[in-house]
Amino acid sequence: MGAQGVLKIVLTVEFYCLKCKVLVMKTIATLTGIDKIEIDAEKSTVTVTGEVDPVAVVKQVRKAGKMADILTIGPPKDEKDEEKDKPCKLPACCPRCEHISITVEQYGGCVIM
Repeated sequence: MGAQGVLKIVLTVEFYCLKCKVLVMKTIATLTGIDKIEIDAEKSTVTVTGEVDPVAVVKQVRKAGKMADILTIGPPKDEKDEEKDKPCKLPACCPRCEHISITVEQYGGCVIM
């Protein structure tokens, strides 16, 4: 990676909930050479900065079960006066991430769906 230097890679990834965002962040963070990961759920973008292969980043996101497309690849810019991160307004969980639902009935039995 030394020949390419530091790159800023912007991907499009669909986020449905907070769990999706955390899963993508953890999966990308396993790669070496990453300096910074930024996720903008409102714009459905992930920005990765560092000495990392763009194809490896896309493969990691796809391993997490999300589709990813590369928007831009280039040198990072000085972003001192960018707008501050706003809290994400995603639900705590979505139907894609929920796998088990347990309900307890009034008569002592429980149902696992």
